[in-house]
Amino acid sequence: MSTSSQSVDLNALDELWQARHEGIRLVTLERQLDAALRKSPKFDVLWRGARLAHFQGLMAKDDKTALAHFDLGRSLAQRAVEDNHHEVEGHYWWGINLLEASRRSGFLHGPGQLRSAQTHIERAMNQDETYYFAGPVRAIARITHIKPLILGGSIDRALDMHGRALQIAPHNSTGLLHYAETLMADQQKALARQILHQIINAPADPEWIAEQALDRQTAQTRIAELDASH
Repeated sequence: MSTSSQSVDLNALDELWQARHEGIRLVTLERQLDAALRKSPKFDVLWRGARLAHFQGLMAKDDKTALAHFDLGRSLAQRAVEDNHHEVEGHYWWGINLLEASRRSGFLHGPGQLRSAQTHIERAMNQDETYYFAGPVRAIARITHIKPLILGGSIDRALDMHGRALQIAPHNSTGLLHYAETLMADQQKALARQILHQIINAPADPEWIAEQALDRQTAQTRIAELDASH
């Protein structure tokens, strides 16, 4: 914990984050983080703000709202890196907010944005590949999957990296979902279907409740796509 943010109760913020799937706790977290950012806009608060913005973007019902959250997350994470570029959190949340913004706006419309996302996520991966349930490895695998071949994309390399991410966090539903989507792109439909059913039937993950629910919905959609392709 940096001394500049010791006046902010980071433990209280993290307890609220653990209950982010509860609407009232999420609203409380947003209010307390806003207050913390005004009181002590330093690294430990900034990256937590970027993390919350990313989550709110994922849960948004429309692209305009999502993009606004991801842009805020990028801005907060950039400030976190400017305050402390040695730690994984700033680079990870900078890159991951950029990645999701690029996904929502169309990957081919923002190749520069995608390159910048990859730069920061690779930096995060070099600092700590296990961070946020193998988040950096999972994200680089996803980028490697969606990038055109001419820009360095590769399904085979993406599958290898997904394998590494799942070694670190074997039950993370987002890691499994992105793995299944890459398997679909590689025409490994039977294995993809198996992974998608694994996501749907897995026990509740207390650290990933909201994300797991979203991943289960997407898994159902991917199964329907597989069914339609027969």
